Amino acid sequence: MPNETPTASIPQSPSAPSPAADAGGWLRQMRAFTERYLRVLARNRIVLFWSVGFPVAFYLLTVELFLDLSGVDPGVVAVTKAVTAISYGVFGAVVVCLSAFATHLVEDIDAGRYDQFRSLPLSPSADLCGRLLAGYLFALLSLGAVLVVGVATGAAFTLRSALSVPVLLAVFAGFAVTWMTLAVVVAVLVQDENYANIVAVSVAVISYFVTGYNGTQVATFAGDPALLNLLPNTLAARVITYHLVDVADWTQAGLAPPAMPSGPAALAVLAVYGAVTLLTGVAVVRAAVYDRGVVA
Repeated sequence: MPNETPTASIPQSPSAPSPAADAGGWLRQMRAFTERYLRVLARNRIVLFWSVGFPVAFYLLTVELFLDLSGVDPGVVAVTKAVTAISYGVFGAVVVCLSAFATHLVEDIDAGRYDQFRSLPLSPSADLCGRLLAGYLFALLSLGAVLVVGVATGAAFTLRSALSVPVLLAVFAGFAVTWMTLAVVVAVLVQDENYANIVAVSVAVISYFVTGYNGTQVATFAGDPALLNLLPNTLAARVITYHLVDVADWTQAGLAPPAMPSGPAALAVLAVYGAVTLLTGVAVVRAAVYDRGVVA
């Protein structure tokens, strides 16, 4: 977008950025950054491909070509497709959080937009939170697209309770913030759009396969199975599976041991991931992107 004027629609605080002193100004900046990043992501065909097309195609290829479900009970088929859809949906979300986030940040740095941002009374944390919220919504879109296609192909999802919706949204936030903060670090260290994309996608693919397809096939995980309820991608995928798939025997389904994460501990673990990585991300953006030091 060579003709973009990135600061035109972003409200600026009347003085040096101080979110604590001007919470309203910080919120306006965050909202403006969110809207800008959503527009940029939605207009990028490559991002849309990685967000929606790639995970959906990956899922369809798997259920049509690689899963041999002939002669299997229809109920088992529906559950198998549901777990597979969640596995690929979470994979797509990781790709969005890493690739789209890192690539877009590098593009902004290469285009010199932060040379302008540094000279304006903009809050680095408002900028980062706007990026995170936009990335979170796109990651949700990626997961939702695969689940919808899963239903169309016969996958059966069952909401465990009314609390499942807010729990899943909160769990997904902790998961997404963790991966997007890693993308910030990748963007700052690599500083090349092509290499940043290669590194980000490679990390997503490797994490998917070495963690037993995001923790949905325990037998393929070479490490201690207990880690599947601690790693951010596997824990999120397993919580989503627990809340959306009706399975009577998790062991028979190949998802246990370890026991499926059914209690508040899983939410607490991902909340800690999200909080720690968010603080880390703010520090990195302030120091390496805005050149303002680590602390406000």
